[in-house]
Amino acid sequence: MTTAEHSPEDVRRALWENDSAPNGLLRNARAEELVAAAESTGDRALLRQALFGLIRAYEYSTERGKMLVPFARLMQEWDRDPSAFDAGDTHTFHWMFKWVSSGMLTLPEIPLATMEQWLAEMERRYRVAGHSERAVRQAEFELSEVTGDTARTARAFAAWTAAERDRMANCHACELNDQGAYWLSRGQDDKALRTWAPVLDGESRCMEEPHRVLAKSLLPLVRTGRLDEARANHLRGYRMARGNESLLPSIGRHIEFCALTGNEGRGLEILSEHAAHLTSDGNPWARLELFTGTLVLLRRLVALGFGGQPAVAYAGRQRTVRELHDLLDAEAAAIAARFDARNGSDVTSGRLRRSLEQKPLVAALPLGVRAARLAGPAAASVGAGAAGPADGNGEAGPAGGDREADTLPGLVAEARRLRSLGHPRAAVLWDRIEALVARTGGAASDPLLAADLLDHRALRAGRGGEPSARELFERVAAAYRAAGEPSRAALADLRVVSAAVHAGAEPEEIRDLLATATAAAHALDPEEPTRTRRAATAALTRIKVEAMLSHDHDDHGATRLGSDLTAFVEQFAQHANEDGGLDDLLAEADRMRADLAWQAGDPDTAEGLLSLAAQRAVASGHPWDAAEPMARRARLLMRLGRFAEAEEAARGALAHSAELVDPGELAPIRLTLAEVLYQQDGKEAEAADYALEAAHWYDAAGDSAGAGAYARLVLAQALGETGRAAEAAEVLESALPDLLEHGDEQAVRARDTLARNLRALGDRRAAAEQYLLAAEVAKGWEHAGPHAQLATLAAECLSGAGLRDEAVAAYRRAVELWESVGQPVALARALRSLAWLEVQGGDADTAKELMARALAAVGGEGAEQLAERARTWSQTAELLLGELDRQHEDDAYEDDAVEDDAHQGAGRRDGDEDEPVGAAAAASVRQEAVRLLEQADAAFAALGPGALDERTRCAVQAAWTEHELGRAGAAADRLRALISEVRALDTEEARSCLPQLEHTLAQLERQD
Repeated sequence: MTTAEHSPEDVRRALWENDSAPNGLLRNARAEELVAAAESTGDRALLRQALFGLIRAYEYSTERGKMLVPFARLMQEWDRDPSAFDAGDTHTFHWMFKWVSSGMLTLPEIPLATMEQWLAEMERRYRVAGHSERAVRQAEFELSEVTGDTARTARAFAAWTAAERDRMANCHACELNDQGAYWLSRGQDDKALRTWAPVLDGESRCMEEPHRVLAKSLLPLVRTGRLDEARANHLRGYRMARGNESLLPSIGRHIEFCALTGNEGRGLEILSEHAAHLTSDGNPWARLELFTGTLVLLRRLVALGFGGQPAVAYAGRQRTVRELHDLLDAEAAAIAARFDARNGSDVTSGRLRRSLEQKPLVAALPLGVRAARLAGPAAASVGAGAAGPADGNGEAGPAGGDREADTLPGLVAEARRLRSLGHPRAAVLWDRIEALVARTGGAASDPLLAADLLDHRALRAGRGGEPSARELFERVAAAYRAAGEPSRAALADLRVVSAAVHAGAEPEEIRDLLATATAAAHALDPEEPTRTRRAATAALTRIKVEAMLSHDHDDHGATRLGSDLTAFVEQFAQHANEDGGLDDLLAEADRMRADLAWQAGDPDTAEGLLSLAAQRAVASGHPWDAAEPMARRARLLMRLGRFAEAEEAARGALAHSAELVDPGELAPIRLTLAEVLYQQDGKEAEAADYALEAAHWYDAAGDSAGAGAYARLVLAQALGETGRAAEAAEVLESALPDLLEHGDEQAVRARDTLARNLRALGDRRAAAEQYLLAAEVAKGWEHAGPHAQLATLAAECLSGAGLRDEAVAAYRRAVELWESVGQPVALARALRSLAWLEVQGGDADTAKELMARALAAVGGEGAEQLAERARTWSQTAELLLGELDRQHEDDAYEDDAVEDDAHQGAGRRDGDEDEPVGAAAAASVRQEAVRLLEQADAAFAALGPGALDERTRCAVQAAWTEHELGRAGAAADRLRALISEVRALDTEEARSCLPQLEHTLAQLERQD
């Protein structure tokens, strides 16, 4: 800006605009330009305003240290002529002393002696100005805390908190931040959290709070076991801090939290979003705080074996985790050393060292947000466990189950025992055995153990859909036969069949493999305990294979499949209660029959079969096998609208899933319970808990983009319903790209949910964008109702965001859609909203026409349409009266303008402008408004006590309008009659309306 081209008014306008600009280097640069422009005008008051603006810009950026120079100029202005500062400037000048004082602490080049001198100068000036010593003692506390003078810190803390709060004291939220940090630094997590409670609860807040306290609370919350609060504070707090360069220390704390709670992938994503600040030349203290959290994450990743994985770009090129760690480690140490040299202590480097020595606090704390999975051999162990304490290395301890001595023979014996029971935790033991053998080579001389481990490997490949599964199972069969285990070999033969089906083998080849496997099962020794089980498995496999290979998928095919399954159950039911019985196979057949019944439109039969399948599992002592059919029954009951029964079934499934370990089995059970709970009022908070667990287990199962994304949608909906909009939006934004691939219905549902939560957060522009995108998808649907509703919601948000023209266009589209759908109530509401926007645009005539259309739309019978007619009458009256008031204001303005023109010899010619509203015309408008309000009042009265609040507002408006018509007595009588009626109701709503009516009557009587 060149001052020759800009007047002081231009500079003032630019200063005001820059004060509202986003924090950061661009705002700082503009503020610097404006100081030069203000100085060149010669206007000292304007220069002071520009200096204030520059200091504010520096305070909320990474360049806090730069404020010392402009503040020194302000001090010169003050010392030259304090009387030139008005009351507001005087307050701001003294307030900014504190900013400069704390800013000095963040610059290691500022000598300790200089800071002590500044503190003394601040104390002197505050005393002269008559301020309390509270702010001074807080500044002393901050200085002594940084330098490590613990005795002085304790004295200053006591003096600060005891001193009187006055206008120079920091805001309550900021003070609580620092007070809690004091107790945190002394290892008193609980006391810190109690101190921060008013900020965390929203009772005390400011521009940077609760942002900073939310970040500081994360680790103490985890350490004290308050994991749900830690999760919520991370989601809410990171959303507030993201992208704000004045909050880089908070960003570092969020990264540190992720590193210590098993969320390393999330931590890397946060680091990527703020990687540019790693090389920033800004505030050294803020950089050190960001480096500290980043280094905690990088050290954790190196320990997990991810040192060679890509991290983020630094100093001009992409770095691996280990490279970035080494670079930042050296730079952080150098920054800390500079502070230590200035402070004369090792406080800063000691604090850095203690942070980097931290061990993970929990094995994994699910956050609900979708984060990229870490790539590499160690990825399977990261984030797969449930939230719980970490062991000494930060890893989850071994899964439960009986744990004999960690010797190979003991582990193998226990694993075989659990496998014989069909226990799901057998796989966990085989994992441990596999790892132990890999280290010791203990299976080399044991053919049976080698076969067992090959079987475990083949099962893992089969579950993962690997192409090698068939070949592995063929090798398993051969290995078991060589080891003298024909029964296990026969089972492997059947698994070869399943692997061949999944690999897409030809039907004849599959049938040949099935025949061979069936023959092997029947060829087992009659004394072999598992012979019947192998035969039954072969029979059920044949039924499933033929159903898959058959091209007959119509009712005839379903009937044949049902008959085969029924015959299977009848054939083998007699063996249900034997040792090593067939309950699980019979239950599987029952589940398949249940599916057929549901598809045939027979939900009662389906429900009975699923109940039977669960009962078989429980009766046989295998409760884990009951979880899946109980969950399926819960989903069936939910679809039938029998939510209480569905919840009971879902909770039963959860209880019986306690022994399950496969994430792919754990996830759907929790998602089912979450959905059932969400469908019931008042249970949304619990629904969120289970949806969170479901999303976590889907992630562990590698299905984040599929069912995991849907679980996050349920989670976001439940969080939103419980008032946790920030968490809901954060979760849903992370899953939105996946959900948009789930089909139009889920895409619309996801955008609608996100929009609702963004709207609750006050971000109406972003909410409108989501509604419009959802409407674009819904416009192709056969029924236009959803499209109309989304267009209406978008219009509401656009209007709330001040985007009038866009809102008008959206409402007009909504009106067209509601007309096509034939929804009179929704149509009337959209028309009324559009009318008010036209009023804002100065087109009262169009607004009246729209109100008339709204009234015509709801001319039908019924209470709902009557209520909308009453609202339309009432709002039309408001519109008329508002337009009358506006015209009177315009007339008054024009009268003043004519008078001014007359003084200047430039009077108006007759006919140049509209004539002022005459008294008769104004009375006519008011009479019409009273008539409309009386119609509305009668309609609201007919609707009963439920409409009392709207009737009250209508009556008050009518009374004041009659008063303006000179009919004060009639107005008072109207109110007295309604007051008498309301008193007789004796309801809560009546008691809440009565004071307004009585107050209005008293005012009318005083003015009469």
